[in-house]
Amino acid sequence: MRKISFGQMVVILFLSRIFYTMTFIPFMYSDVTCQIIGFSICTAIECLAVIPIIVLYKKHPDKNICQVIYEKSKLLGILTCVVFALAAVLVINRLFRYFGYFVYATFPDFLPTWLVIGAVAAVSFYAAFQGIEAIARSAGITFAFFVLSFIIVILALLGKMSFSNVIYDYPKFDDISHEIYYEMSKFSELLLFPILYPYVKEKAGKSIYGALALKLIFVYVITAVCVLTLGSFLNISKFPFFDLGTYAETFIIERLDAFLLPAWILVAFIKTSLLLLVGKIALSTGFKRVKSNVFLLVLTVAAYAVSLPSVLQEKWNIGVLDKTVITIFLIVLGVLLPLVFCFGKGDENEAE
Repeated sequence: MRKISFGQMVVILFLSRIFYTMTFIPFMYSDVTCQIIGFSICTAIECLAVIPIIVLYKKHPDKNICQVIYEKSKLLGILTCVVFALAAVLVINRLFRYFGYFVYATFPDFLPTWLVIGAVAAVSFYAAFQGIEAIARSAGITFAFFVLSFIIVILALLGKMSFSNVIYDYPKFDDISHEIYYEMSKFSELLLFPILYPYVKEKAGKSIYGALALKLIFVYVITAVCVLTLGSFLNISKFPFFDLGTYAETFIIERLDAFLLPAWILVAFIKTSLLLLVGKIALSTGFKRVKSNVFLLVLTVAAYAVSLPSVLQEKWNIGVLDKTVITIFLIVLGVLLPLVFCFGKGDENEAE
C-alpha cells in the first residue's frame, strides 16, 4: 500500500472543505455575525465528532472502517461499503451543482456547463485511477497555488479595506442554528477520513485536526477580507470570495478574478477525485472479486449522470431534503459507525 505523509493528508482534507467556501458563501441567507458564530460552534462540534474515528484509527491503523466492519460481519460490511459509495455519489452531485452554478453565473459564455463538469469528472477519474499518491501530489500543487493567489489578492486589496464597511446586526438564534446545520452538511471529511487514514504514514489522527485548524484560519481571514472590502455588497453577492478579484488590481494585472479561476477548477478536481477514490476503496472492500477500477468507472459515470439533469435544466439549488440526507449519511458513516466499532480489541500493532 502506497502511503502519503501527515502534511499531505492535512492538505487534501483542507482543500476538500475549502471548496465550499470558495464556490459559495451565502451571506444573503443570514447575517455575517451569525455565520461567524455558527461556523465557530460547528467547528467545535466537528472536533468532537471525529474523536470516534481517531480512536478507531488507533485500534486499527492499517484497516479502514469498511474493512473493520467487514471482518466483524460480512453482510453489514457489504452494506456499509455500498452506503459509503452512495454517499460519495451524492456529495459529488452536490459539488457538480455548486461548481456548475459558479461556471454558469460567472462565465456564461465560456463553455457549456455540462461540458465543464464532464471534463472535471474525466480528469478526476484519471487522478483516482492513479491512486492516493497522485492526488496528494496534485493537492500540494493546488494548495501552493491557492495560497499564492490568496496572498496576491489580499495584498492588492489592502488599500481598499475599510472598517466603515463593517455592518453589525444582533445575531438571531434561528440564523445561528441554520448556519451550524448548513456547515455540518458540508463536513464531507467525515466521509473521507475513515477510509483514507490507513494511507497515512504517521500521525493520521492528528491530520484531521490540522485540516480543521487550517479551515478555521482561512475562513476567518476570507470572511474578514470580504467584509472589510465588499461591505453591503455582501447582501447580494453570490460569490464574495471570487468578487474580491474584481476589486483587486495590480500594476501588472488590472483584475485578478480570472487569475483565481484555476484555483476553483483545481480544488473541484481534488475533491471529486478524493470522493471517487473513497467510493472505489469502499466497494472494493465489500466486493473483492470485482476489479476496483470497474467500480471507479461506474462511480464516475453515476455521479455525472445524477448531476446532469439538474445541470441541463439549470437547477442549481440543493434542497433541504438533499442536505438532510447528506448530513444523515455523514453522521452515520463518520460518527455513529466509528463510535460503535471503536470499542473492542484492536490490531496487535496499534498506532502511536
